[in-house]
Amino acid sequence: MSTTGDSAPQISGTAESAKECADWQALLERIPYAQHLGLEVQRGDAGVLVHLPCREALIGNFMLPALHGGVLGALIELTAWVAAQSQDAETRCPRILDSHINYLRSAKARSTFARADIIRQGRRTSLVQVTCWQGDDKKPIATGQVQLLLPTMAAQQEDRHGH
Repeated sequence: MSTTGDSAPQISGTAESAKECADWQALLERIPYAQHLGLEVQRGDAGVLVHLPCREALIGNFMLPALHGGVLGALIELTAWVAAQSQDAETRCPRILDSHINYLRSAKARSTFARADIIRQGRRTSLVQVTCWQGDDKKPIATGQVQLLLPTMAAQQEDRHGH
């Protein structure tokens, strides 16, 4: 599987953008499925991107070949999760309340990129729009809107103590 032309356009970033990428990567590394997918954070023209490198294990339709739709759904949800948590001053662990995925075209067996735009970040919830593409960010292969719950401190303490 060729990855020629599949890298995100790199831009020279500030120390702040490098820290943001490192923070996102640290959050992704806490998620076993993100590790399984091999997700990597990169800095591109559009800001912080999540890169899904293509591997044979991620192909759902070998006749085309095309990435499995569940892999794209996971990429969207994980990108939204990391974006919401990275913007939360209290660094709470968000929970997905709802997600809507729009599969726009077949995802070829090649590197895929995702960008998150936070539509609203409130005290209790976050609404994140994610766009996925391969090669040309003007031609998305999938989009998704994910709503996340940012738990209260009391709810987090209950989770930790098993109540």
